[in-house]
Amino acid sequence: TLKNLSKIIHARVVEIVEQVYLEIKNYGHEEQKKKLIGGIVLTGGGSQLKHLKQLVEYITGMDTRIGYPNEHLAGDSDSETTSPMYATAVGLVLNSLENQMRASEMAQLPHDDVEDNAQEDENVEEVVEEKEAKDKKRFFDKWAEKFKEFLDNAE
Repeated sequence: TLKNLSKIIHARVVEIVEQVYLEIKNYGHEEQKKKLIGGIVLTGGGSQLKHLKQLVEYITGMDTRIGYPNEHLAGDSDSETTSPMYATAVGLVLNSLENQMRASEMAQLPHDDVEDNAQEDENVEEVVEEKEAKDKKRFFDKWAEKFKEFLDNAE
């Protein structure tokens, strides 16, 4: 019945939240330097369960909120893409873009000539690896661009 299913889901959610809180405590969130200022942010499709926010706050005693993907994107987003179910995916894409920007900034740093002369054999391997990395970046750039267009056009 629906009531039994509800009890089972509630028990599993409580178990998950307790495990998450145990990991947060193991991290040492009570120390001032490791304090989680933003509290707990629930994302993904599971964050849409009724009263989940209140349950997490009750079990952990920490501030809890539901993360929406349009918090860090351009406004006028479509109601379908503003669901918390997409927040994790958008966060992963944004994280990948940041990592890619950092990597390109590191690649633009000047190299030391003495080290370059001593490592000619390694440079040949690096050129091959860089070419493969550029091919991967091109693919990711195209994908990220299409994803951005999708989010911009989702009005």
